[in-house]
Amino acid sequence: MEKSICPICHQSLKVIGSRRRSVIDENGDVMILVLRRLRCTNPGCGKIHHELPDLLTPYKRQTTTILEQIITGQHEAVPVENSTIRRVRAWFNSRAHAIVGALLSTYATVTQDYGVDFSDLPQSILERIFFFVGEPAGWLKKVVRILVNNHRWPHTQLA
Repeated sequence: MEKSICPICHQSLKVIGSRRRSVIDENGDVMILVLRRLRCTNPGCGKIHHELPDLLTPYKRQTTTILEQIITGQHEAVPVENSTIRRVRAWFNSRAHAIVGALLSTYATVTQDYGVDFSDLPQSILERIFFFVGEPAGWLKKVVRILVNNHRWPHTQLA
């Protein structure tokens, strides 16, 4: 059995239950997933985490594939309303710079390379993200995995 590690303090996690989560797939069908709830065994931390499969983005009801298509403008065949497309784009646009900053911070921490030359980064926000995660296919899954596992997912916004 795979051992889960707390992204905050790096101690082991213990399964404490599960919860249901619905997600809309590429066909417009609603899938019900059962996510494991995990608690950090470190008494000083004790945080509760949910195991997210790659197809989920925190706090979003659509799969990462649908979100990618909307964000990149390839949303002709996605099973969502126009208002959802506008909200997803607004959500991404309001957090895109924070996501790039979090990717840069994670990159610097992991590689110990703190001398990243910002002039080398592409100008387009999506190209900057692709710079850190590689190929455009499946980029949102990679971003979510990297940032959530390093406790850097920008999920709140202050006025």
